[in-house]
Amino acid sequence: MRSMRLSEGVSKGRLRVRVRIFGPLKEVSGGMDLFEVEADEGESIMDILRRLPDPLLKRVFEDGMLSPELLVLVDGVEISCLGRPNEVRLKEVREIHLVPVIHGG
Repeated sequence: MRSMRLSEGVSKGRLRVRVRIFGPLKEVSGGMDLFEVEADEGESIMDILRRLPDPLLKRVFEDGMLSPELLVLVDGVEISCLGRPNEVRLKEVREIHLVPVIHGG
């Protein structure tokens, strides 16, 4: 497993969120399958995802919205069950999973 930290250290009121990448997205991200992102409590899931490296951003977003070819899980729950991605705020979120709809076995 290869991982990358997109920020260092965690201070009070900050969270460290893991973004796990599955299937063909790992190839797009240069073989990385885990990114750790530091964020303020109350930021949106979209804020976190916008911090991913450029090649991955092009697959995660389409016209500023989450790609319909992507399944996004927030602590094991599909994001649409939680509300609009721009409105889903970090509170105690620990992991976000990005799974392409067609991802193989």
